Amino acid sequence: MFPTTVSVPQAIKEILSSNNLYLQALLSGIANYTALAQKIKPDIEKLTASKVNIGTIVVAIKRLVDNLQNDEGIQSNPTVTNTHPIIEGARMSLTGNIIDIDFNESKFDQLSYIFDQLLEKEINHDYNLFQTDKQIRLLVDDDKEVRNIVATASKKFDGRIKGGLSKITITIPSILNEINNNTYYNFISSVSDMIYNSRIHVQDAFFTPNEIVLILDDKDAARAYELLRAKITK
Repeated sequence: MFPTTVSVPQAIKEILSSNNLYLQALLSGIANYTALAQKIKPDIEKLTASKVNIGTIVVAIKRLVDNLQNDEGIQSNPTVTNTHPIIEGARMSLTGNIIDIDFNESKFDQLSYIFDQLLEKEINHDYNLFQTDKQIRLLVDDDKEVRNIVATASKKFDGRIKGGLSKITITIPSILNEINNNTYYNFISSVSDMIYNSRIHVQDAFFTPNEIVLILDDKDAARAYELLRAKITK
């Protein structure tokens, strides 16, 4: 069941952001607003849980296109080929000075030692934990106390420890998955394209339904953050 609080403009943003072909046609000026409105009307009514007038949809589409053109500096340029979905409610954060601890499958038990030490010393640190069948990755703030704990634990396992890293966290609104899975996948694709086209080296990346976590060298993080923030957070 979709939320009943979705507005018509928000529903249109979500639907169009899940289909880059629609966006490109709109921005290039070749799309017929009325025809497109009729095509997406059933989806809009499903998301808003109410009947919606075609004229209302046309007006909202035109307003969205105007905003996109202003944001991207586009004046109905027919050569536009590079558009990025606008995701309402996406949030970003940049955390510097973190370490990446990599445990192999034979040493998973040592992870509990590190957590026990962190809790025992009442050290308040944000962390991310990612696990596969053969690997666990722990991303945590790099400070003296954490380093001491890791140094002690490192005598007990052969995992890799890497510092000098920063973390960009992109929090994805839950409505993104509730509305259309294609929107989520297109969003991930857009983030990857922006990073690749800017030649920014990503050390690692982790994807969950609610978050994208990018690990970069400290020297690259600020540039990547500003690049993504300008495109993602509207």
